[in-house]
Amino acid sequence: MEVTDRVHVVAHGWEVARVVDPLYELKADKIVLILPHNEAFIADFEYEMLDDLEANDRIDVETRTANLYDLDSTLQTVTQAVKDHEDDEVFINVSTGTQIAAIAGMMAAQTSEATPFYVQITPDNPDESEVWTPDEPIFSTSGEITELPVFELQGPSAEQLQILGFLHGNDGVTKKELIEHAEEAELPFIMNTEAKSDEGRYRVLDSHIITPLTENEYIVVEKAGREKQVSITQRGIDALAAFPLDSETMDAVESGPDHALRERRAKASNPDFESMTSRDGDGPSRPADMHNANSNSSSNQ
Repeated sequence: MEVTDRVHVVAHGWEVARVVDPLYELKADKIVLILPHNEAFIADFEYEMLDDLEANDRIDVETRTANLYDLDSTLQTVTQAVKDHEDDEVFINVSTGTQIAAIAGMMAAQTSEATPFYVQITPDNPDESEVWTPDEPIFSTSGEITELPVFELQGPSAEQLQILGFLHGNDGVTKKELIEHAEEAELPFIMNTEAKSDEGRYRVLDSHIITPLTENEYIVVEKAGREKQVSITQRGIDALAAFPLDSETMDAVESGPDHALRERRAKASNPDFESMTSRDGDGPSRPADMHNANSNSSSNQ
């Protein structure tokens, strides 16, 4: 059996920990580091990071270059890196680099089977609570306006999310129970059907709910004795955390057993500003993500 490599594609961004740590935590076999055309933008500690990585016999190191302030240049480089490793398991680290690099990374992931991920900032001094704000705008002038292409991101429909919410609180239910729940909740797919027989209602359930949710890996259908049971997957739970919910689905999530899911939704509604707190004892300091933006955007990397 052919063994695939785990490949990380990551853009230069004056960082080390958020580039290197995921390589080891996610057991990467290779890193494709996208550097700026202009070597003057590469810091000494980044050269040291490259030397350390190249000295590691387990991780292969490949470098490519792009203008990391130009979407076309960055997107072409990222997508080509993904394409060149299409037989491998590719991950795109969108934590570092310019905002353009992060956008390009997400676009590349949407048009491929690559998995994007983001590495959060950890405070250097978690006891500090002072919030840093700049004294002046980070950039004093603006440059050229570039329109970004949009790819449709289709999530589950409202009634599919309602079913996911029901499954999340009652994991491992039969199709009959799903139909009964749909009738009780008066979901359109079951209320508007002209099917009168049980067989017809099962077909409507399969076409509107089971098949699309299974194809998108939001649920799994498994045989349990003589029956088939439907269960929510982690991807389905992620959908409940990411997409807007109607009041009934929200109630199901809020009353469900998954504290982590409730916390994820609460955090999305009430952002935690811990990442913007001071990082050293001498006074406020700039968050790491803003460091990446605070270079001259008109410079040609």
